[in-house]
Amino acid sequence: MPKYSPQTKYDIVPQIVPLRRFRLYPENYVVRPPYQRKSVWSKAMQQGLLDSLFRRYYIPNLVMREVRLGEDSTKWEVVDGQQRIATVQAFFAGDVVLPDTLKDVNPALPGKRYSDLPADIREFVDDDLTYNIDLIKGIQDPKKPEDQEIAAAIFWRLQQGETLNYMEKAHARLSSLARNFVVKYADDQQFDYNAYAPVDDNPDKHRFFSVIARNNDRMQHLALLTRLLILEEQEGPADIRDANIMEYIDDYLRPDGIGNDSMETMPHAKRVLGVMNAFYNTFKDDPMVVDGGGMRELRIEYFILSVYLVLRHLTKYYVFSEPERKLFSAFVIEFHRRWRADRHDVDTDILTFSDNRQQTTSEIEIRDQIIRQAFFRFAEKRGQELRTKDENRAFSEYERIAIYRRFNGLCQQCLREGKPEQEARVAWRQYQADHVIPHSQGGPIALENAELLCAYHNLHKGATVAS
Repeated sequence: MPKYSPQTKYDIVPQIVPLRRFRLYPENYVVRPPYQRKSVWSKAMQQGLLDSLFRRYYIPNLVMREVRLGEDSTKWEVVDGQQRIATVQAFFAGDVVLPDTLKDVNPALPGKRYSDLPADIREFVDDDLTYNIDLIKGIQDPKKPEDQEIAAAIFWRLQQGETLNYMEKAHARLSSLARNFVVKYADDQQFDYNAYAPVDDNPDKHRFFSVIARNNDRMQHLALLTRLLILEEQEGPADIRDANIMEYIDDYLRPDGIGNDSMETMPHAKRVLGVMNAFYNTFKDDPMVVDGGGMRELRIEYFILSVYLVLRHLTKYYVFSEPERKLFSAFVIEFHRRWRADRHDVDTDILTFSDNRQQTTSEIEIRDQIIRQAFFRFAEKRGQELRTKDENRAFSEYERIAIYRRFNGLCQQCLREGKPEQEARVAWRQYQADHVIPHSQGGPIALENAELLCAYHNLHKGATVAS
């Protein structure tokens, strides 16, 4: 009976590499591949590694992949071992000194940089200190999605001690157009595919992120931008939980996706960038932003998303210039103050807003209704009337929100026809505010003459009086 032996997709070739090679030829090693992010060990962790190296203790093998850039050109990509290489490079550069723990090995070692060491010890470092490397061969094409996916999968499986979050896994979907878009506009670093080398800054990162006080240490900026893309693609509230982000990134996987930035030409992606521009222009002159720290009011993600949705609505339907920007900025500060106040001192709407903080369609919709109505009430109290881009809109925005909430999102004609509430329910972004007595027959534009209809019944009613 033949032996079971599945065919492998790659080969592992053991290698022994002197540490000095990482000093002499750093350009030959891709220390941060495109599916990884830059991480930094603490000084104590770096010195702990140097202690082990000088004691000749066991250090786990590094894992690298041979990447072929041309017929006669290759690089070694570091799948696992980024910080072990970065540490020895920092030591050779004089950026980290040997730890005090080595005094029992040799009293001349503690506190020394590489250049300070006696010649015999430098020779020991150059000739005797090595890393054992498992070199992966056979998945070497940097433009082939399958090869990159296998390399990323190996990386994930080696991170069992430090579990990757959903966004870090999404970041490794190199052939996803959506992944490329959010990395370009939300990450702190880039990757140059032509040179196949990491770039430690990102001039394309959107200025939107400079006005929010939210860090990016676990890719929070990338997750936020992905959620904005989903909301824009759905044209309003939608499920944007962690699993939805992974699904969205995977929906845009393409055979030619690696290094492909074509998503930024898609209508919903262009609209997101437009609203982000308006967001930045609205808050850029805030003293906290000018000081470089971002607005403290714009720190919690679900609050930022709620503010974004109101701004998206305003820029879509209303003239939004400097007076409107100042009004909206003042509103956000005031709403945040009420939202973060003692729960005993705030109204029911604010409590409801706080109690619906999840990233589901229904809870986002509830928050959107509350904060949007609060904005138009704020504008009314300030005596500032917003000009619509469509002058034919009969009910004001404040009135449309009040109508929807008054009828609890239920089509009144559906109820009159005997349909159950579940079938009569109309999504917030799809409902129609209708005149009971048509405006063409003298019906007033007033809440008393309004009801909620689904799109079907509003279309078929025409100019007749509801019965």
